[in-house]
Amino acid sequence: MGNAEREAKIRELAEAYAERLRQAWPAGEADITRLEELAERIGSATNRELTEEWVRKQAEGEPVRESACPDCGGSTRFKGRYEQEVVTAQGRVRVARAYYHCAACGKGSCPLDRTWGLGPANTTPTVQARLASLAVWIPYTRLPEVTGQLRLTWRLDVKSSEAITQRVGEAVRQAPPVHFGPAPRPVVVAVDGVFLLTRDEGWKEARCAVVYEPDFEVGRRPDECAGLRKEYLGGLADRETVLTRACARAQARQLPGVPIAALGDGAHWIWEGYARALPERVEILDFYHACQHLARVAQARYPGAPETAAEWLSEQRHELRHLGPWRLLRELTTWEPRGKGSVAARKVRDEECGYFTRNQERMQYPRYAREGLPIGSGAVEGACKHLVAARFKQAGMRWGKDTAEPLIHLRAALLTQPGIDLRCYAGAAMAN
Repeated sequence: MGNAEREAKIRELAEAYAERLRQAWPAGEADITRLEELAERIGSATNRELTEEWVRKQAEGEPVRESACPDCGGSTRFKGRYEQEVVTAQGRVRVARAYYHCAACGKGSCPLDRTWGLGPANTTPTVQARLASLAVWIPYTRLPEVTGQLRLTWRLDVKSSEAITQRVGEAVRQAPPVHFGPAPRPVVVAVDGVFLLTRDEGWKEARCAVVYEPDFEVGRRPDECAGLRKEYLGGLADRETVLTRACARAQARQLPGVPIAALGDGAHWIWEGYARALPERVEILDFYHACQHLARVAQARYPGAPETAAEWLSEQRHELRHLGPWRLLRELTTWEPRGKGSVAARKVRDEECGYFTRNQERMQYPRYAREGLPIGSGAVEGACKHLVAARFKQAGMRWGKDTAEPLIHLRAALLTQPGIDLRCYAGAAMAN
């Protein structure tokens, strides 16, 4: 397009815009809702015309040249211009693109589709990114309704919405974003699991992890919590895979000479995984899980005396939190159950004495407090709820492993960095 033609087109579009303003300009008073509707309608129509003009001009200017087939690598031949509706952020536009056919595999393609990064239902990367951002929070079946309520200029069916979200999520899984650089404070990593219902395997455990930098001075508002630099990870892969990924992310932030705080609920696989993946670490047993074991001891020690048991439990919790495990261990080893129920009580004593002995080095809660380290696994339990439960455990939901996995990775990326630009992942999904 030459300068003269471009200037003529600009004048044409400007005049069309001016004419819309003349026709829609409110006479007299109008309420704010009416004003918003008018401005939105005029802007939408103008934006759509502008997008349509630019998209069509680019397609018309596409040079005709033979190229390699994207499916088999064979030679292709130009067969003409193929018209198709493209879903853009400003609405649907019909565009004629150069179409090529490969005699070797019998397939056809439009190279411009790949250049533009068009995805399922001929959607642009911008539409794909926006729809995937919605699908992270909203069930696929409700997306048409929600996009209509938001008065978006595009609306897609459920099947296309799911296909787009899966492709973007898989691109995120293949090339996870790097969210944070080196930490200014000690780094914490925590791992846990939560079950979701699958179609073929019933209830299956999804592994969740969170890496963050604790700061007990920050408030609870989202803008204040951003300073914790929480990074969410998860998936349906085996335990070792998710734990290793989380530890690698923690190590990427680790301050030189400062061990990583590795939180766990007492499961053996977590400590074993930390031992393999984190050479420099401080293992911390979740205080509240330790207190659950204390409660079991209290019930066995004072059967039939709930008030005495509660008093003993309160004292032991306080001592464990502020003095460490030594007095508790001494009391457990010297406790000798007698009378009715002594056999069951001795079983509890032996099991819990073993538990607290194995974990005594992980229960140095006074030192952790002095060093500004957390003693509870609330962050990763919250990650299980935010990352998996809130989206995957809604009424009637059953998932396939291949459809849940990409969405977990996509959700983790958006929970970690809500403002992430997914358009590059939409383009990457098309390229792959």
